[in-house]
Amino acid sequence: MNNYWGCRVQTFSNLFRLTAVLLLICMLSIADFSTAFADGHEAEGEKAEEKPNISGWFQIDIDSLGPYFLIGASHPLGDGISFDSNIYVNGNPGIDGSRKYLGEFDMGISFPVIANDSMALLLTPMLGIGFNYATPDGPYALYPQIFAILPAGKIFGFHWTISTLSSIFDDESLNELYNRTYFTYALNDTVAIGPQFESVLGLGGDGGLWVLNFGGRINIGYGENNTLGIYVGYETKKEEGQTGLTGRMNFTRRW
Repeated sequence: MNNYWGCRVQTFSNLFRLTAVLLLICMLSIADFSTAFADGHEAEGEKAEEKPNISGWFQIDIDSLGPYFLIGASHPLGDGISFDSNIYVNGNPGIDGSRKYLGEFDMGISFPVIANDSMALLLTPMLGIGFNYATPDGPYALYPQIFAILPAGKIFGFHWTISTLSSIFDDESLNELYNRTYFTYALNDTVAIGPQFESVLGLGGDGGLWVLNFGGRINIGYGENNTLGIYVGYETKKEEGQTGLTGRMNFTRRW
């Protein structure tokens, strides 16, 4: 009887993996078809309108996860709404020493909640899927997340919440919830400073508050559309004998 139920659970797990992969393929196919249809329809008319500019960005980070790379783009849909996508690449060993070569692809819609002459609030809910390419046993996790961006004159606010749901593909994995929030004030056209806060919450029975740090951030303009970001914080969940000093450095290029 135990073997019977074990087989049923394993079959359900494999079916869920296959469903997640098929769902991602369908999402990509719909996005590609929509783009191709729009391009073809636009080319039919002699007075086709000019295509909207597609903005993009590239970022390299170094923190407790090691070095990793991110790249993304925003496709305008009209009325301040855009279709956004990005990839995340990390090739560092896991905490347990296992090999992890992670690749994550995210898609979502960005839309303004507030938009006036003095400030704006932009929300971007996204859903991503990740693979550990060290083993042919994907997917690795699903990543529901949301970004909030608040430009208001010299003040700039940023918030990011992302869930890592890996237990749906591996019963022994733990899910987690990550938060990052910071505000900066522009001292001039080159330097902006402000506070930053981060946390990681493990979900489930073996979870708990794993990371909780706070500190200061400085953004430095490195020429047009380039930013060097430095965060220096204090980790309250440090182990005995550790100073608690932590942080992150990143370089971002936008076009």
